[in-house]
Amino acid sequence: MEEEMGMTNEQYKGMLLDELEDWQEVLVLAEESGNKKIIAKAQKQIEKINEKLKF
Repeated sequence: MEEEMGMTNEQYKGMLLDELEDWQEVLVLAEESGNKKIIAKAQKQIEKINEKLKF
């Protein structure tokens, strides 16, 4: 029986950076449209990802 391997730290960081880039794009679009709810959500997600990247 093979043991499952989790993500390496580098893989996890890469995934977070991809997610961060996506949310930054959402933020730009939300700012262009003036949608305050989406702006707030995107900012919150960006903050959460940045906190995870500090480790």
